[in-house]
Amino acid sequence: MNQSEELFDEQGRSRGHYSPLNRLNDLTGREWVFWTRSVITKPYPSNCQHKLRSAHGGQKPPHLCADLIRAFSKRGQSILDPFMGVGGTLLGAALSGRRATGIELNPRWIQVYREVCRREGLEEMEALAGDAREILPGLRGRSFDLLLTDVPYWTMDRAPRSQGAFKRAGEAAKPREPSRLQRFNGPDYASKEDWLSAMRGVLGQACRLLAPRGYLLVFIGDMYYENEYHCLSAELAAELKRIPGLSWKANLVWYDVSKKLHLYGYRYAFIPSMIHQNILVFRQGP
Repeated sequence: MNQSEELFDEQGRSRGHYSPLNRLNDLTGREWVFWTRSVITKPYPSNCQHKLRSAHGGQKPPHLCADLIRAFSKRGQSILDPFMGVGGTLLGAALSGRRATGIELNPRWIQVYREVCRREGLEEMEALAGDAREILPGLRGRSFDLLLTDVPYWTMDRAPRSQGAFKRAGEAAKPREPSRLQRFNGPDYASKEDWLSAMRGVLGQACRLLAPRGYLLVFIGDMYYENEYHCLSAELAAELKRIPGLSWKANLVWYDVSKKLHLYGYRYAFIPSMIHQNILVFRQGP
């Protein structure tokens, strides 16, 4: 009854052996080993209407979300994203045979998500427009097997990327364009402490809907701001550890091979080019 079974992909290649005792996911032992690595270096294509989704500025590859969903849930289970943006989590759920519910403050991004589903022929998941702090209490009585989200940044969407003007050979100088993140229309936070408190509040509410032993995965990038490095991942993790019942299990590092390097501080000071993001892994219960 408990004997493992060899599984094969759609091309007939062996995926390895799957144990019926696996309570977490549908991965074989070989696939499980791959996804226990602390650094994700797998390249992800710019697909699923990448150009359309990039209007948001903080979108994540749907196939990366799908891989994470496969590693932390079983087919047919339910996923919740309280900060859905343009729907990377929801698209990942559709790609991996799961159900998903997303909450997004800005209706524009929900419309982008729906347009992506239409163009890609993907099943449209439940997308709720409004403030997660107001919507989450209305979901009481429902249970989700995994929370996967990319939290809004503290001040990155308004931090000046570069100042002054630039010019190319033979052209007149012109002002620099703001980054996509600068154009993002999100809530204001008076301080980093206010931002951390707000994130703990929303994710604390969401965790009340998380099934026992279910996982919470949070994308968060560190940032260099006003001549200082801010390890937002560590600071946010410290806040989330205060949520009753949550245990911090891992910090995965997604090395984004598609990120372009920029020439910061040349000849004057070392300023890092952020080409990685952290994925904080928490579990409901021990």
